[in-house]
Amino acid sequence: MEIHREILPESYLLILAEDHTHPEEYGLARALQQAARSGKPSIWVDCSSLRHISGRALALLTSYCQRLRRRNTQLVLCHLAEEVQDSLKDTPEAACPPIVPTLLDAELYCHAAHQSTSPSPSTTTAGWGVALS
Repeated sequence: MEIHREILPESYLLILAEDHTHPEEYGLARALQQAARSGKPSIWVDCSSLRHISGRALALLTSYCQRLRRRNTQLVLCHLAEEVQDSLKDTPEAACPPIVPTLLDAELYCHAAHQSTSPSPSTTTAGWGVALS
């Protein structure tokens, strides 16, 4: 698996592409580790160039998804081919990363997820915890 990385203002983008000369699990594990260390609140995984994915690679994605959720970081998959989506059918919903059609949808999903975990700016001032009337 060939993996391209793009650091965006609010996310870390991994673009996965098929490359049969490298073990996909090693490259994917390294890329996910770098993305997790980036400090970005969202990691988007673009699978548009994948036609299939191994069980080990899926296990890595679900494992990282669960770890990142505990740190309030979103891992989102997008542009999944039907065969790759079918590979995820047996994954429990709680362990499965969210799947969205496009990168724009990934941005919208992550923005909404971060809004729901952040305190509302209308109820506090400058982070001092003072309620407004």
